[in-house]
Parts: sequence; C-alpha cells; structure tokens
Amino acid sequence: MEIKIKNLTKNYKNRKVLDNISLEIHNGVFGLLGENGAGKTTLMEIISTLLPFDDGEIEVAGLNVKKEPLKVCEILGYLPQKFDFFPKVTLEESFDYLCKLKGMNNSESRKQEINLRLQEVGLLSEQKKYIQELSGGMKQRFGIAQALIGNPKIILIDEPTVGLDPHERISFRNLITRISRDKIILLSTHIVQDIASTCKNLMVLQKGKVNYLGSTIDLINKVRGKVWLYNVLDDEIPHVDLFVSLQDKGSSIEIRYIADSPLQGSISTEPTLEDAYIYINRKELSI
Repeated sequence: MEIKIKNLTKNYKNRKVLDNISLEIHNGVFGLLGENGAGKTTLMEIISTLLPFDDGEIEVAGLNVKKEPLKVCEILGYLPQKFDFFPKVTLEESFDYLCKLKGMNNSESRKQEINLRLQEVGLLSEQKKYIQELSGGMKQRFGIAQALIGNPKIILIDEPTVGLDPHERISFRNLITRISRDKIILLSTHIVQDIASTCKNLMVLQKGKVNYLGSTIDLINKVRGKVWLYNVLDDEIPHVDLFVSLQDKGSSIEIRYIADSPLQGSISTEPTLEDAYIYINRKELSI
C-alpha cells in the first residue's frame, strides 16, 4: 500500500501554495515538517479529498483522488489540526454519532467499535465523561480514535501535539507509533521533536516547495561534523555562522551552532534533527 503524489500544484489567489510536489509514502509513520504556512495542511486536505488541486496526480492505495474520492474516503482516517466536538455530549455518545456517519447502522456493531477504539487509545474508562471534561491529551486521543473507525489503512494527522503538555505529547507520540504497524500514517507538524521521535522518513516543506525528501538519518548526517558547542561569558557572545541555541550554565553560556570552521575552543557534538532542519532552511535564530 502506498500514497503516490506526482507534480502536485495548488494555486491560491495567484500564489503557488504547493509547487510541483512529488513523493511516495509507504507503511509506517511519514513526517511532513515545515513552519506554519509552508503548505502542510493544504497537502493533507488535498490527500483527504477535502480540497481540489490544480495540476498533478494523486493515488491513494491505487485509487485516483480526483476520480474516486468516495472510495478514497472509505480507506482513510483524518485528524485535522482543529478537532473538537459538542462539549456537553459524552465521549461514548460522540463516538456513536461518528460511527453512524461512517455508515455503521447496526447498534451492536457500533458498540463493539466504540469499545475497541477507545480501548486502543486508553479511553475506555472515560467514555461516560463529557467532552468538556477531557484534557487536551484526551481530546487528541479521541481524535485518533475517531480516525480509526472502520480500521482505515491510511491515517492523516495534522499538528497533533500543539497545546499538549510534555507528558501528553510523549504519550501521543507513543500511541502514533503503536498504531502505525500495518498502516500509513502521515504526520504533519512544525515541531521537530514529533518527527524525530516517530518518523524514519520525512519531507520538509518550505513555502510550498520540497526542501528535503528522504530519511531522518540522512538529513541528520548532512550536519554531522558541523555542530559545535562553545562556552562564553554572557557579555562575550561571538558571531557564529548558524546559531541553534543558548543554554545557561551558571557561570557561562553554552552556544550551540553550526559551522564548517568552528571557533577556537569549540567542542564537536552529536547532531540532532533540529540542527539539520535549521541547517537546510538556513534560518539563523537571533541571539
């Protein structure tokens, strides 16, 4: 099973929101990384058949998105960036309603599906709670559960960890990894750590264009031997080629930066996906 995208272009008000995008996505978690406005949500909405496109071709599990949108929807689950539900309805009632929308008319089948999916995301014991009583992490798990209705082979997840606390974010990443064993999961985010924790392969979008397409390891290797640590007093911060971060060490400040030729006294350090992402975008952060 795979998603094939060839020469995809989407225009909006004389501006190319997506510019000649081509890629193939296979089983597992595939990352779509980029800053806000890069075109990630537009791409997700096009794949999910919610948004038309101008040029190119998209096939989802052999189905043409333009010609067979209803068949695509039957094998696809979607958690949009902004997901919420009626606040004064219970989790169980909400899920029952969503199962009906998915075409599950038998009440016993719906009950089994509710129990299965809520158990899968760790919410079975919370099914009598009102939506307004759920934490941010619980709402996101509910979002994943509804995307799993009918056991779709492909799931699209857009910016899932925004607003979650660190514990909820880790739990959500683990959940995504667990359910990806026999599915394609397309994970869109601007949070680098979400990709680093879950994805072996990714695409980096920048202003609607592909800035990188390949494995996370290969991307990290682009900056191997170029990432440095340098300790200074706070009134002696030097200019560096590509600044990554500052860390207060008490009596000094540790600068993490990227350069071919390091400052004298710098220590080489293991690169991260965040280092590589900053490097390929060439976006220097202000000290």
